[in-house]
Amino acid sequence: MKKSVIIICLSLLSVALSAQQQSLGVQIGFDRPLIRENNITTTNKLGTPTSANGFKVGLVYDASLVKGFGFSLGVNYNLAANKSAWTQESTNFTAKKRQTSDLIQTIEIPIDWQYKFSIAQQTYLILYSGPVIQYNFMFKHSVSHKNEVDNTLSTDIYNHYSADNQYDNGSKYADRDQDNKADYSPLNLQWSIGAGFQYKNYFLRGGYNFGIYNHYKDQYYTNPDGTTEYRMRGRWDEWNIRVGIYFLNF
Repeated sequence: MKKSVIIICLSLLSVALSAQQQSLGVQIGFDRPLIRENNITTTNKLGTPTSANGFKVGLVYDASLVKGFGFSLGVNYNLAANKSAWTQESTNFTAKKRQTSDLIQTIEIPIDWQYKFSIAQQTYLILYSGPVIQYNFMFKHSVSHKNEVDNTLSTDIYNHYSADNQYDNGSKYADRDQDNKADYSPLNLQWSIGAGFQYKNYFLRGGYNFGIYNHYKDQYYTNPDGTTEYRMRGRWDEWNIRVGIYFLNF
């Protein structure tokens, strides 16, 4: 995959040298990552996703090549988080409650091939599609416990990318196989589809990124009794919407 990334970057550089118009800008926006996974009972179907809400901010480079066709290249920092409601840990002890949360930080490089339709003077409708390379350099999963009788509170924090089976009873890591192999990969590859609007140097873009790279590094698991082997699959998707401005045209 590293060779593919280098080839893509070199190809974009050669294309940029022949661009008719180029722009450099900044962008900020909302993102909603979605992690879709199967489980040991329905291994052929991706179930209800784990989702988070956050924002992204970064630089964007835009190049027009010929007759509205061109590409956009960005470098973004993404921060997203979620937190569940407090729930009872046991039907027998209503005072004991539990809450889970996630915190995710990501660096991404979106590479969008695009076409700009001129709809008025210096006003464009944009359609785009292309790969997005992501690296999640932090993904913390926290499990908090509280007792409403004695007002005690404790929190356990786990690294998503060190997950290998049972970290905490009832947590989302409780069905792994403990084979000393990290379950997940922090590297992610997506394919984006979206649309946008540009007026002079101001733009608005939004779309959906489909995960095309298995989120599982360790894909094969065996039940604790050793009788059944199954394959795990995961997909990292994302909704996003961004606004920005080009501050340099050349």
